[in-house]
Amino acid sequence: MSTPLHVERRDRVLSTMAGAELDVLVLGEQANVIYSSGHQRLWTAGTRPHAPTCIVVRRTGATHLLSTWDEGVPDDVPFEHLFGITWSPEVMGAALTAIPGLSDARRLGVDGMTAGFLRAVERLAPGAELVVVDELLADARRTKFAAEVDLMQAACRVAAAGLDAVEAALPATDDTAAAVAVDAMARAGSSKPVDEPLVRTTDGSTVIDLGVLVEGYEGGIGRTLGGDPEGTADVHRRALAACRPGTVAPGSDNGATFEVRGAGLGAERPVVGTLEAGMVLSVTTTAGSHRWRDLVLVADEPRPLLGGAAVAGDG
Repeated sequence: MSTPLHVERRDRVLSTMAGAELDVLVLGEQANVIYSSGHQRLWTAGTRPHAPTCIVVRRTGATHLLSTWDEGVPDDVPFEHLFGITWSPEVMGAALTAIPGLSDARRLGVDGMTAGFLRAVERLAPGAELVVVDELLADARRTKFAAEVDLMQAACRVAAAGLDAVEAALPATDDTAAAVAVDAMARAGSSKPVDEPLVRTTDGSTVIDLGVLVEGYEGGIGRTLGGDPEGTADVHRRALAACRPGTVAPGSDNGATFEVRGAGLGAERPVVGTLEAGMVLSVTTTAGSHRWRDLVLVADEPRPLLGGAAVAGDG
């Protein structure tokens, strides 16, 4: 029986905490909360203020979540480990104080901070050293488990459904085509966009770039319809084929430029340094008015997530 994805991720987080000698994590960033706990929060179109949403205690291996109900919470997180949303600092403080292992933490990792939370930590964990863990968790999330790649592949298929719908709708206006894409992607399985859908028609060609989330994981596709896209497509395929372990991200090719960043639980950071097997990259190739984008799994034979077949380089 395979290990559930949220357990694989949590085990990696606990191992990362041990390596950094962190006793407790107090997390509020959506991607870090999902990765550490498996909690799928209600998606909203706006942003949320930073709050102590997920507490991970290394000594007990327990996860505690800010939630008033258990919808989207993994079965192995007991209801007793949920603490409710409140406007009262005293009530919130009491809920956090009751978490075993928090009050005596010596090194406490955080991925965000407010002045109020800083004062609260001084009361809840007196003497604890605060450690910013954004980079640490980004490193832990950089290489993907097989189940993560599967979810990103599913999201890419949803984005491709939006692309097909736009192609069928042309020559509609850009706004109408974008609305058609959103509708098609919702019907295909996701109404959670990574960003605003891009549909832009200029000089007889239409640039399309779509991205959606499936269980928090990003999928996307970018294409140019009309004009002379094949030259850009060839350069783009070479860029994907160059995404091998031990190399650096491609920068330019015959006047085309590449934008390469990590992909995973939403958009991740630009890639700086050597590529590692198991990373998933979003590679955008731009040449003049033409633009192509795909997600690709870094491997000895790099594999675009849409289509699945490895891409071969010129050599």
